[in-house]
Amino acid sequence: MSLDATLTQLIPHGYCLSWNPRLMALHIVSDGVTALSYASIPVMLLKLVRERKDLQFSWVFVLFGTFILACGATHALSLWTIWNPDYVVAGLVKALTAAVSVGTALVLWPLIPKAIALPGPAQWEAVNADLRGQIAERERAEQEVRRLNAELEGRVQQRTADLQEANQRLSALHADLEQRVRDRTAELEKAQAALVDSARQAGMAEIATNVLHNVGNVLNSLNVSVGVAGQRLRQSRLPGLGKALDLLGEHRADLPRFLAEDPKGRLLPDYLRQLNDALGAEQRDTQAELEQMFKSIDHLKDIVATQQSYAGAQQVVAPTSVQDLVDDALRMNAGALSRHQVVVTQDIAPMPPLPLDRHRALQILVNLISNAKQAMDDDEATGHLLTIRAWRDAQGALHLAVKDEGDGIAPEHLEKIFAHGFTTRPKGHGFGLHSCVVSAREMGGELRVQSAGRGQGATFTLVLPLSTGSDA
Repeated sequence: MSLDATLTQLIPHGYCLSWNPRLMALHIVSDGVTALSYASIPVMLLKLVRERKDLQFSWVFVLFGTFILACGATHALSLWTIWNPDYVVAGLVKALTAAVSVGTALVLWPLIPKAIALPGPAQWEAVNADLRGQIAERERAEQEVRRLNAELEGRVQQRTADLQEANQRLSALHADLEQRVRDRTAELEKAQAALVDSARQAGMAEIATNVLHNVGNVLNSLNVSVGVAGQRLRQSRLPGLGKALDLLGEHRADLPRFLAEDPKGRLLPDYLRQLNDALGAEQRDTQAELEQMFKSIDHLKDIVATQQSYAGAQQVVAPTSVQDLVDDALRMNAGALSRHQVVVTQDIAPMPPLPLDRHRALQILVNLISNAKQAMDDDEATGHLLTIRAWRDAQGALHLAVKDEGDGIAPEHLEKIFAHGFTTRPKGHGFGLHSCVVSAREMGGELRVQSAGRGQGATFTLVLPLSTGSDA
């Protein structure tokens, strides 16, 4: 016989009780009351856990509630099986109750030592007694503080009286001091007038020195251009044109035969064509040098005009090509760079014309290139490298850097390299870099220097902030 057939032949548990009314009532009342009680206990435990957030081992109460609820379910099924023989369900509920019971027992054993360690009423009473003692000590301390405050108030009153007396003496001394200050102020005003006059004279001397320094750089460029132009004139092929004209004049009577048959005559047309090309190139080169000389002369005028209005002059800002600015500065130093075999490399980032005070920026670049060349003069090696870089940072400021391979700058000199009158050269005067840093500040920028030390070269960087919309 199969299991399903066997289960269908089970009879309700009431048959075991012979359906005796009194016996059934006993079981029904007992199991019913027990099931209801078991059902209410987990509700109260859950309320306790939710209301008492500080309750330790709160999850144990939840586990106990689950265990009790499972026990109540077994009593409820005992009532059910009196009339309905669902003994499989009853057995499963009992198995679940057994599992929860075993789990609760296993979890409870490790918690026993911790529960025993929890403070008892006696311990809490000891803590309360200690707190009461601390409160009494605090009250005694407050009484002592009040006594000290009263004593301090008396001392303050005495000190106030002493200070009032001292204040009266100070008032008398103050009147005497004011008179001395007035007398000293009169003396200082006379000294200040003398210092102002001396400062004006010193300022005029510094301006004159800066003018001469900057003009000297431009004059060097002019001298180079004049020398190049003179050399080209001396090497000009223009006399060859006179010789060719003389040759044509000698054979004026038989010019066709001379050009067709004579060896010199046959060469003459090609010679005149080459001569024409050479003279054209000479004219273009000379014209270019003259234009550079005119630019240098204009720059001289701007230097003088700028220095004449040095105190409070407005900047002349105009769109300026950074590449042209660098090229002009190199041209003004071309002769010295060539004589000392200095190789120049450029790293100019592409950028549109920028709003700059062109002439002040040009003065600074000319000075920096000249100083870089001089820094490499003492080294006997040839082929020194001079690097000029230009770029814009994330904020849009323009950076112009001049890097040399010269004798470098000692660390102790980096802080004072821009000071007026400071120089490391035997024949230097210390005005060039000072003039550069002053001009940079007047344009709202700054001049920076970097050097790893003696013999390591140096890099001077001009940083010029540009107004918003300068890319337009």
